Amino acid sequence: MIRLLSLVVFAALVAQPALGAPPGASVTHVDGVTVVSQADPSASLVGVEFAIPAGLDRQDLREDGLAALVAESILKTPVNGIPLDKAVAAQGGSVHFTIEPTGVRFYCQALAADAPRVFATFRSALTAPDFSAATLAAARDTLIRHIATQQREPLTVAVEMLDLAQSSGNNTGFPELGTPASLTQLTPADASAFYRSFYRRDGSSISAVGRVDALGSLEQYAATLPRGASEVVKTGVKQIDTGNHELLTHRDVSAPWLVVQYGAPDLGSRDYGPMLVLAAFLKHTLGDIAELPGTITPTAVSEAVGAIYDYDAAQPSLVWYVDGGIGDTDRTFGTALTVINLLSTTKLEGSIDEFKRIAASEYTIDASPLETRARLAGMFARSTGSADYLDATLHAIETTTPQDVQRVARRYLGKATIALVLPRTQN
Repeated sequence: MIRLLSLVVFAALVAQPALGAPPGASVTHVDGVTVVSQADPSASLVGVEFAIPAGLDRQDLREDGLAALVAESILKTPVNGIPLDKAVAAQGGSVHFTIEPTGVRFYCQALAADAPRVFATFRSALTAPDFSAATLAAARDTLIRHIATQQREPLTVAVEMLDLAQSSGNNTGFPELGTPASLTQLTPADASAFYRSFYRRDGSSISAVGRVDALGSLEQYAATLPRGASEVVKTGVKQIDTGNHELLTHRDVSAPWLVVQYGAPDLGSRDYGPMLVLAAFLKHTLGDIAELPGTITPTAVSEAVGAIYDYDAAQPSLVWYVDGGIGDTDRTFGTALTVINLLSTTKLEGSIDEFKRIAASEYTIDASPLETRARLAGMFARSTGSADYLDATLHAIETTTPQDVQRVARRYLGKATIALVLPRTQN
């Protein structure tokens, strides 16, 4: 039997003060758009997230990378002769996007005094993007550079492999930015057609946080996109269930990485809180068994070993990873797999209070940046109807019992997909 309290935890992290609950967020619905506002007078900035159902599941198999190419083309759309991203920066703001399986999220941020002008500039490109050959070429070059950078990050490479292996279809497991080969096949006509079909109001959301008073009524932004809804593109690709999967690739990395993925509950499930506690347990237990050198900083520890619970994905997952370049590679890999197997088969004993405090502390700290607050509020509002992401999550963690953790471990940790990223010189 496993005694949870016999494991060493990071006391310094547990002792960090929890941040206060966010100001009350209001949620309204305007013509198919969910509008969320979190006023925070203490902030100097205002951030706005535009989430649109125009992600990977709107691409067909020939269009790998099209969602990212359209989004990047919007950032490269000239505004008064200057690409949008540079025009926004010149006005004191910033803008970027994230492609997800079911949508694209644009995040724009600025000082309160600059916000009206910055967001007007962003909206001008979002409502009238340029898909000319020149703009598309600039967008494609930027994406190809980002892809090259990602291919040097072993955790990113492994997660892409795992997502593709677990994808149930609709292109949701494909790389978020596509591939250099697929991007070269896409034309201005493809980008224009994608934008016209999927950049629609229904199912989208606008989530603002910080000095939202600087923007006036947020409801006015609901009219940014044309009315209407879009449908998921059916690709006919079906997931093949063959039990455990083992994936292997080689990259220009200095040491092997082991990354393991399991299925996980979404945030609306009763298993959401217990999975957060289980992820905290795994993350810090892996740090213990890796026997990392004492000179390794907490930041380096989190980069070398850890667990990530992705509850906002089309197919939620729990991923844990180990960098074989730190500590005893064979021992760390083997012991980590043994601990996971024991969790799903052996009765847990002892208190889980320490891990509940870790889970609550980490979630609160991770949710403190403006962009994360905007994302979480919008996500919870779309999924549950309430933007109260912090209190709801802390309550789910607090009410978790050892039996809940045991149930979740047995339910989700039984079937794994393993990805191994090796140096090119290693078999």
